[in-house]
Amino acid sequence: MKYLRIIILMGFLSSLFGCGQKSKNPENSSDAINPPMTKPVENISATIDQKERRSNSEKICKSNEIPIYKNPNSLFVEPEKNVKLRAKDEVVDRALALLYLGLKSEGLEQVHLDKMDKDFGISSKLTPTEKAYAFSENPTEQQKTNANWRYESLHVLLWSLGYIDELVYPNQMCHVADDVKIIYQLGADKFREQSKLRSKKEILDQADLILRFDWACVSARVKNENAPGGLNSSVVYERHYALNWLIKFREQDWDHVTTDT
Repeated sequence: MKYLRIIILMGFLSSLFGCGQKSKNPENSSDAINPPMTKPVENISATIDQKERRSNSEKICKSNEIPIYKNPNSLFVEPEKNVKLRAKDEVVDRALALLYLGLKSEGLEQVHLDKMDKDFGISSKLTPTEKAYAFSENPTEQQKTNANWRYESLHVLLWSLGYIDELVYPNQMCHVADDVKIIYQLGADKFREQSKLRSKKEILDQADLILRFDWACVSARVKNENAPGGLNSSVVYERHYALNWLIKFREQDWDHVTTDT
């Protein structure tokens, strides 16, 4: 029986090897409903770790010819002492939910989705917005697109749990099949047991960097320019979304995360 399940699993995954995220444009994107730019809080008395984090991020921006935010007293992530990360089990649950939604967006047959729901306990992990999509017999194209792009958020969560060594420069989409295999080959129990949440510093470093990448993308978009440095603005947005959730930005739940720049 176990061997049969492995064969079935590999059948699932083989259909994903050539798949990537659906084409995304300003009229059909998960971030289209967000305002193009938000006014940052001015005159922050930055802590030492905030200044160091910003300095390191700006070096990376400069090396990739990405514009730097000029005001030295705003556009920071919270100082480390003020941040409490999501618990490991909460991140694991979120990763499993996003995997399910991504597979549904790929058109995986309902019988297989039902099996995944049973094996991984997906229904209890979905948010209200996600349930509206997951249990819909006729989801909209926008719902499908939004769910499909959440693979990029899943990628961030897998990194945060120690399954991916680094978040590479976001100029291209993640390799979906590799990420799916990480979870399916381990199974629900081992995936949870072997997860190890990264340090607050590591996650905040990435949150600060993606904040600056996203600011540059948004700034370019409002000027009708291409994203600088070859950045994929949609990948940047999804990473920003996931990282803000991880650091509990404004204590927002998953359905209501904002990516202020």
